[in-house]
Amino acid sequence: MSNPFDHVPGFTAEDVASTDDWEDPVPFDTRAELPAFPTDVFPGYIAEMVRGVAEEVQVPEDLPGGLALAVLATAAGGRAEVAVRGQWREPLNLMVAIAMPPGSGKSPAFRSMLDPVFTAEKVLKEAIEEKIKEVEKQQRKAMARAEASRKRAKNPEEVETAADAARMAEEMDVPVLPRLSADDITPETATSLLVEQGGRLAILSAEGTFFEVIMGRYTSGHPNLELVLKGHAGDRLVVDRRGRKEFVERPALTMGICLQPQLLRDIAAKRQMHGRGALARVLFAVPPDMVGWRNLTPNLLDQVVLDRYRDTVMGLIIGLSDWTDPAVVTLTPGALKLHTEWREELEPRLRRGSGDLENLQEWAAKLPGHTARLAGLLHLAENPTRGAQTSISEDTMGRAVELARYYIEHAMAAFGVMRAHPLLEDAQAVLKWIGERKDFTQREAHRGMHRRFKAAGDLMTILALLEQNGYTRRTIEPSTGGRKPTRYEVNPKGW
Repeated sequence: MSNPFDHVPGFTAEDVASTDDWEDPVPFDTRAELPAFPTDVFPGYIAEMVRGVAEEVQVPEDLPGGLALAVLATAAGGRAEVAVRGQWREPLNLMVAIAMPPGSGKSPAFRSMLDPVFTAEKVLKEAIEEKIKEVEKQQRKAMARAEASRKRAKNPEEVETAADAARMAEEMDVPVLPRLSADDITPETATSLLVEQGGRLAILSAEGTFFEVIMGRYTSGHPNLELVLKGHAGDRLVVDRRGRKEFVERPALTMGICLQPQLLRDIAAKRQMHGRGALARVLFAVPPDMVGWRNLTPNLLDQVVLDRYRDTVMGLIIGLSDWTDPAVVTLTPGALKLHTEWREELEPRLRRGSGDLENLQEWAAKLPGHTARLAGLLHLAENPTRGAQTSISEDTMGRAVELARYYIEHAMAAFGVMRAHPLLEDAQAVLKWIGERKDFTQREAHRGMHRRFKAAGDLMTILALLEQNGYTRRTIEPSTGGRKPTRYEVNPKGW
């Protein structure tokens, strides 16, 4: 029988028997298979669109599915909210982030899924342009009359009256052109735009630049999180703008962005991103990478599916655009019961010391609220013309819970990547140094890795991690009367 470890340099037939008591090491660079996006939670016209875009562009359904949620939140954010229980209200804006590598088809998927937003924005602008021109014309006439009065003024009282008329003309309420979304924008400009748009804005980006900016990548390094924190919760936002303070009572910021997986590790280095709860407000998705496995001649998206999706979502966006006070959507008794049961299931999972969501406590504590928001968006998608006048059903709440379960698993993966930094890179470096060795001492490892690990304690942390994951194990050295070196055996099964 041939030696199964012929491919492992340094191991001979005599070493084979010693491998029997080793288990396979736990890889650092892989994760358990994550659930696929539950596309069936959507009504048919959206589910067909998600599947059609995923097939034509050859991306996981997680991408168009997450974007569909962001589009619905763009329509409803700041315009509708769910009455959960008592005074508990949840606005219907969402923050969705999808981690995908470059060259994976993000841009064409974005164009297809976001088309109703851009088309609706164009329609809304055209509808108000004539009104803007008329108000601006009246403003110019009023200012001209005020200037004429100032020139005719013969005493201080008439001068003051003319000045008052000029101020009133200058402060006339000229409608602004509607903006539903922005892409590459700074937090400060986004805040001003949100104020201008009555407290509502969506950041929709295939590149995730906004997320990089708010974490301080291109500035002094201090994350600018105010808009994200208050824009998600709907907490009062005070803005100094044009020489005066303005207040947004209930800001609603939606995000639908793609970010590169590497950015998750970069986020880990920003302590402020964790400490203030910004990450707890984001629904993360970490879909599989299909590059290298894509069908190069896929089925094309059916034009009927595209038209139905665009027209229905456009109708929802335009229908909700005039709502200044948010429409309140209620729960049926069955939906409330199911939501309560979901909260009862989650609560013990948050317990320190025993809950499986202990390490995601801050994020998972917001999940009941996110579930209510998801239920509200699914309800409006199912009832695009009368959603604000009807209540959320038990079935809809059940599908929102299914979505929430999906996001739990993906949040675990996303936060796992974030928390692995920088230990993962250090562990990979030590494994590279170990290379073909059958064993080594702690002293040898420190001598070989001294440029990377200035302190022996830092190296010991990584050696302990390798041991925990089955790559190495400490051996008992026979006593020689002096200090015994700490020696590690290397797993002969390789990695």
